[in-house]
Amino acid sequence: MELMIAIAGGFAGGVLGVIGTIFSSYYGPRKMEEWREKRKAEKWDNPRKELLLKILSDPERQLRSIETLCRISGTNGEECRRLLIEIEARGIRLKDNREGWVLIKNKPLSEITEDEIGND
Repeated sequence: MELMIAIAGGFAGGVLGVIGTIFSSYYGPRKMEEWREKRKAEKWDNPRKELLLKILSDPERQLRSIETLCRISGTNGEECRRLLIEIEARGIRLKDNREGWVLIKNKPLSEITEDEIGND
């Protein structure tokens, strides 16, 4: 009888050990990463999005080059493009063939010209 109790206790301890390992090696780091991303968004992304929105909402200069937007927001090209998409902006081609961005509400996709499409 004592042997059966010892085996059952060993089995239960092994199962709990496996469950604990799975939780601590998968779910723990995952939750930590989600928490970090949320914190980063609150600290960095939200103020940058507000700044980009303010810049692109200027009625006199609604079109801005990616270089200007990156410099003003303190981001690299990829990060700036991600933020611009999140604030509902779209890419365009400026007259000097550089990449530019504008808010979709100011220049809807229905207003795309042949110059913007290019020869892709």
